Amino acid sequence: MRKPVLFSLLRCAAALAGLVSLVESGQAQLKTPIIGEPTQTTGRLSSGQNQQAAGQNAQTTGQNAKALRPPAIQPGFRLLTLQEGRAIAQGIAWADDEEGLAPDCSHLVHKLYEQAGYPYPYASSLDLYRGTGPFLRVRYAHPGDLVVWRGHVGIVVNPKEHSFFSTTSSGTRIGNYRSAYWRGRGDPHFFRYLTKSPREASGGTTEAANRQPHH
Repeated sequence: MRKPVLFSLLRCAAALAGLVSLVESGQAQLKTPIIGEPTQTTGRLSSGQNQQAAGQNAQTTGQNAKALRPPAIQPGFRLLTLQEGRAIAQGIAWADDEEGLAPDCSHLVHKLYEQAGYPYPYASSLDLYRGTGPFLRVRYAHPGDLVVWRGHVGIVVNPKEHSFFSTTSSGTRIGNYRSAYWRGRGDPHFFRYLTKSPREASGGTTEAANRQPHH
């Protein structure tokens, strides 16, 4: 009688041990991290991840510093002063030919600058937009600056009125670079001429490129 009872107890103990093993195995599977999902272990980054994050932060800081740093002007050059720019704008005079035609916008601007005494190698409006020739991109427009879109260029006449002179398919005219049409062309770039003239003035410094004109 004792043997069957003892045998039954042994079988129950074995079954219980197997059940415990199965439960522990299931818990271990639940703790296994899934690829692509965050783990809840320590919340710490590895040394390699720390180095990568530090490198990205340093790169971002360097890019921000570069964006804030004013562009350098080559020795021997200076920006046109406000008075010189106004002289360009006030001296604009162009008579369309008998058929009401005028050169395309980039050739017109090139010719007007040449007439004002500030020559430069001809460049298309797209090249000017990207930045080329003796021009420095500026934040605030002054009279006489170039106002450039991808595919069009003109000369700023009065930045307070947002007016500029250029040519279109219907001839030369004064336009407003803040109008709905030109705003639809995207944000324009403003460029100021760099001259070798020895004249020294506050308007010819790099810092002056980011100052608004006084009216």
